[in-house]
Amino acid sequence: MAANYKGKYEIITADDNLPGKVLLYEKPGKECFTNKHWHKNPEIDYIVKGRMWTNLSGKDKDLYDGDYIFVNSEEVHQTCGKTPDEPVKYLVVLFSYSYIKSYFPDFEQYSFDVDMNEQARARIRELLKAIVFEAENAGEFSRLKIALAMNQILVYLFTKCRTKREIDATAVTTDDEPEYITKAIDFIKENYRERISLEDISSFVGLTPTYFSRYFKATTQKTFKSYLNLVRLENTLVDIQQNGMSETRASLENGFPSVKAFISVFKSVYGCAPSEYVKQYQEEPPISEIQKLKH
Repeated sequence: MAANYKGKYEIITADDNLPGKVLLYEKPGKECFTNKHWHKNPEIDYIVKGRMWTNLSGKDKDLYDGDYIFVNSEEVHQTCGKTPDEPVKYLVVLFSYSYIKSYFPDFEQYSFDVDMNEQARARIRELLKAIVFEAENAGEFSRLKIALAMNQILVYLFTKCRTKREIDATAVTTDDEPEYITKAIDFIKENYRERISLEDISSFVGLTPTYFSRYFKATTQKTFKSYLNLVRLENTLVDIQQNGMSETRASLENGFPSVKAFISVFKSVYGCAPSEYVKQYQEEPPISEIQKLKH
C-alpha cells in the first residue's frame, strides 16, 4: 500500500528453517532503544522480565513481565527500556512476509488485534513462553518446536484476531502481486552478491523493465535498486558484526562494487558510519547464538 512513513524501512531475513526470525535479548534498558522504523514483517515483542516503553503508530504503551505487543506489517514502532541501567529480558519474533503470503495470499488486506480475543491473546502468550524456553535450552528439536509455535501463533492471528484493513485507494495493485513480488524478492535474495540489472530481474519476473520498476516501488515503497542495496547492506553488516570480516571484504562479498559504495549506502540508511554503528548497537544474532546474550 502506498504511504509516507516517518521512520526507517528495514528488511528482515528469516532464520534457516524457521518461518521468520527469533531474537532473545537480555541487556540494560538504554541498550534496548530503537529508532522509529517499519518493515513488511509482522512482529511480536514479549517481555520476559523487566520494563519497556513502546510507541506503536504514535501511541505510547508500557510493557512489564509477561506483556507483549503485536506490530502489524508496515506499522511504525519504537522501543526503549524504562530505566537506563535496569536489565530487560525480552523476545522479538519477526514473521517472514513471503512465508505468510505463501499461505495467506490476501494477507495485506487485514490487520491483527490480539486484544480482540482474550483466549487467543492468552494462548499466544503461552506460545511465546514456549519459544523462550526452547531458545534458552537449545535442545535437539528446539528449532522444530519454535517453528511449530510460530506457526500456531499465525493460525491464532488469522482465525481469532483478524480485522479488515483499510486499503489506500491510491495504491497500485495487481491480481498477480503475490507471484510477482515473491519471485522478485526471492531472485534478489538468491543473487544479491552478483551484479543485477533492472533488465535482469524484470526479465526473470516476466514484466517489462518500465512496468516492473513502477510495480516494485508501488508494492514495497522502495525502488528496485534501493531494495537490493538494503539486502546487501543487511548481509554485509551481519558478516562484519557476527563473522568478523573487514568492511572491505564483507562489502565486496555481498555485492557492493566497492567499500566506498557500501559506506555511502550505510550512511544514507543509518545516518552514521558502519564503525560508529557497530560500537553503538548490538548485533541481531541467529538463534544459535541466543544463549551467549545472557549477562
